[in-house]
Amino acid sequence: MKARALPLAATLLGLITLVVFVMLSASDAVRASYEPGQVGAAVSQFQRAETPADIARLFGTPPDAAKIAAMDAINTLDLWAFIPAYALFLSAAALMLGGLSNRWTQIAMLFALAGAFFDAIETWKQLQLTADIANAETHLPIAPWHWLKYAALALNGVAIASLCITAARKRWALTVAALLPLPLVLASYVDLLSTRAFAAAFALYWIALLAVAALELLRPRLA
Repeated sequence: MKARALPLAATLLGLITLVVFVMLSASDAVRASYEPGQVGAAVSQFQRAETPADIARLFGTPPDAAKIAAMDAINTLDLWAFIPAYALFLSAAALMLGGLSNRWTQIAMLFALAGAFFDAIETWKQLQLTADIANAETHLPIAPWHWLKYAALALNGVAIASLCITAARKRWALTVAALLPLPLVLASYVDLLSTRAFAAAFALYWIALLAVAALELLRPRLA
């Protein structure tokens, strides 16, 4: 049972992360203001806001109270549920793959926690801005925290890939999935790609990590 504790923790935390992610766009406030295909683009636009003009494009002039309520619903759940869930999931998965004494485990956990820290600052600033939207400029920019968050989470992927490569049992599919976000984040940062590209890469990486955790949990029974 002890050997299965970390796979169990990683699997449960991965499932919680997935459920909370789905819930981010499922509230009545969000559905009242955005079509399902519009939510992700609006969230990304807010996260990359740098000027009052960016805020005006997102919320309108005067600001649309319904859209502000929708963003507040997303960001409140993000801050108190999604960010802690994925930080714990990525940390538990790293421990499962390499053990605490492994330097790549330590690096992976460091970047997971750093990404969550930058994400929390980004989300807190967004909530402060919408609560004081008449003075939005004083809460800008949001974008630097957005890019720091994704850079840290992408480097977590590099550390996880290093764990997979250096382990006795290689996990090549997870290695590829974990390495994919970093170049796409960099390409998006210099405007070569849409943010949708690295968002899809992170989804693939985290789902692959969840699948590995679930397989590790089931391995004794399969054996």
